Amino acid sequence: MQVNRNFDPESYSIHSYSAGEVTVSLPFDPSVPVAADADGAPRREVLRRSLIIMPDRLIDDWPPQRFEELERGHFDLLAGYAPEIVLFGSGARLQRPHPALLATLTDHGIGVEVMDTGSACRTYNFLMSDRRRVVAALLMIL
Repeated sequence: MQVNRNFDPESYSIHSYSAGEVTVSLPFDPSVPVAADADGAPRREVLRRSLIIMPDRLIDDWPPQRFEELERGHFDLLAGYAPEIVLFGSGARLQRPHPALLATLTDHGIGVEVMDTGSACRTYNFLMSDRRRVVAALLMIL
């Protein structure tokens, strides 16, 4: 499903998602000779592993690949980015992590929203375009 027709050329955004992949629009990089493809669309990267996306950073291989692999350290990492809010995409369906896994985030006053990955992709783009300090941690839709 495509979720973002317009893009911010200076930020990472989510172009589309489907089972097993998320396509990310990459920010303009003056060191790369071609910033967009022939039709003017931004450069894109198709990711097939869990990821973390922020307006200014992309981590294309977040270690947990399945919900059952989640550990507190996976969420502790997110607190270090000092976001206002963390969106956790739990895969094809909504699954809520145990509150102990999210403790560092909540202890630091960081909002946490848990949703399926498709919803997290759409919400990330909305909050990112509103210039919010948002981090989306996304498990793949399997």
